[in-house]
Amino acid sequence: MKPAKSNLRYVRVADEIRQSIIDGVIADGEKLPRQHELAKLHNVAFNTLKQALDLLSAEGYLIRKVGQGTFASIPENDFPTALVVDDEPQIRELLTRALRSLNWQAIAVESGEAALEVLETRSFDLIFLDLAMSGMNGAQTFKFIRDKDPDAQVAIVTGFPDSQLMARALETGPFAVMSKPFTLDELRNLLNSRARR
Repeated sequence: MKPAKSNLRYVRVADEIRQSIIDGVIADGEKLPRQHELAKLHNVAFNTLKQALDLLSAEGYLIRKVGQGTFASIPENDFPTALVVDDEPQIRELLTRALRSLNWQAIAVESGEAALEVLETRSFDLIFLDLAMSGMNGAQTFKFIRDKDPDAQVAIVTGFPDSQLMARALETGPFAVMSKPFTLDELRNLLNSRARR
């Protein structure tokens, strides 16, 4: 099964804005136009622009100041990065917040297809991959990730560690496992064990 080209507009918009910041077209600290103006400028719906800005904020390329606006920023690459891939919004939010509380930069996407699209433009220190997702499941996504980058560090997140999908993922190669539900201490231990490798 080939990964579907997801054509995620918000990823393309985020790429354009990020590149403008990196190239200095938008200066570090410069205030961006209002969101409705930015949406028109990039010819996308407001919600699409909001997703792009959320992604850039998570990466550290934007700083939002309540009542003042959104400002460009060159992120400091001191923090490790994680990609969270889960079709459950609550799990994505919980894991992303937990990672940020442990000083990790975290970006979350809702599907295997979206993960592969993001991985076309950047790499991560660790990828948290839900096993039982609709569409492209975690085992299939893991195979595509490892085909692209054999050294990619992946943690499979699952409520069913003894499942058939887990057996299929194991055929692709080694990975860490984090059971659902998980505690902050379990997450911290997993991050520490990956850091020692």
